[in-house]
Amino acid sequence: MNNNRRKLLKAGALSGAMAFIPGLDLKRQNGRVTDYATLDAARKRPVLRKDFFPEPIIIETLELLRDRKNTICRVRSKDGVEGVAIGHPFIAQTSYPMFNNLLRERFIGKDARDLDLLIFNAAERSVKRQGIPLCVQIAVIEFAILDMLGIIADKPAGELIGEIQNREVSIYLGHHLSALRNREPEESLQLMYEDYIKTSAKAIKLRAGRGDNLASDIDNAPGRTEKLIKMAREKFGDEMNLMIDGNGSYSVAEAIRIGKILEDYNYYFYEEPVPWDWYEEQKQVEQALNIPMAGGEEEFGMHAFRYLIGNEVFQILQPDLFYFGGMIRTMQVARMVEASGLQITPHISGGGLGFVYMLQMVSACPAAAEFHEFKMFQTKDANGTPVPIESKAEPFESIDGVITVPSGAGLGIRIDPAYIKTHELVND
Repeated sequence: MNNNRRKLLKAGALSGAMAFIPGLDLKRQNGRVTDYATLDAARKRPVLRKDFFPEPIIIETLELLRDRKNTICRVRSKDGVEGVAIGHPFIAQTSYPMFNNLLRERFIGKDARDLDLLIFNAAERSVKRQGIPLCVQIAVIEFAILDMLGIIADKPAGELIGEIQNREVSIYLGHHLSALRNREPEESLQLMYEDYIKTSAKAIKLRAGRGDNLASDIDNAPGRTEKLIKMAREKFGDEMNLMIDGNGSYSVAEAIRIGKILEDYNYYFYEEPVPWDWYEEQKQVEQALNIPMAGGEEEFGMHAFRYLIGNEVFQILQPDLFYFGGMIRTMQVARMVEASGLQITPHISGGGLGFVYMLQMVSACPAAAEFHEFKMFQTKDANGTPVPIESKAEPFESIDGVITVPSGAGLGIRIDPAYIKTHELVND
């Protein structure tokens, strides 16, 4: 079948928002499309809405709690209001010493209303230590502070970082990573089908190649990816929005070959076919194909996104809410994306409370794409223990592939205090 699913863009500013223009092709393929000065102006606008907080909110304590592999961040204001967030489900296992040894003192005694500056300093003034391990610690601190601030203002975290634009979020299923690569396509697609039945999701992401980020052009079995592409379309039908993630499996030539097959089967987007930091090679792939390209989940540098957006290396940008250091930095990327007429769908890792952070982020996200990553509600911490939470307001459920963003204060959830008590304070 022909690739008739070229996505429409939100383009043209209208009273500070993006107007939807039918017929505008997502793929423009004309080199750098947005002047960097435009992106810089969008990026530098304040994010945290200080108008909710007329008086200083001093951060009195910032604590790291740990139970074996799992970590929790707990913050308390001078007035005794607490915020809590769960750490990254696997990277925090090894990077947690950065919390106390590098980051804690950047926040203690500071006014939480200056969160934009505090996050900037934490990320940009640690040049010798920059990277995903640092960013996941910055992110969990920010999530806890936003939880605290939301409780103080009686607002959901999303409303603290922007005007609410999406009270409901349409999801794409993005899990079963190992099964989609290591099991027979029939078996892995059946697992995905069962979760599709549970959620009624209108979009599903598959996995291409070995996923080794080495451009090895190796599949776990000859012809496996081609078979998966074809079988998924047959199993889920023409109306399902199917996308696929290469996780850096391919060289340019092989990425283009697979991309043309995806176009034949009308796939929605093609994610990171070449290694994530091969910018020139990714642009070569983008220019050779009509299918929209997605990527950015491994990026931890703001100027990297500035380049990717300004040169339209991807049409759909995917900063990871943990890997990139939180919602404020992701909002700055979203504003650059909006200014360039592209789209954004924040990436989340499996486990922890990724879907909670995603829902809050997307609720206020300009230039949000049509679908957003979801890896089911039953999320486990780094020890494999389900994190016991409940929504403060709306129940967590997917109805026709749509989840209502929790409107309760802060992150919108309650974590069982008994679960938190299983973690001990880390002092070093």
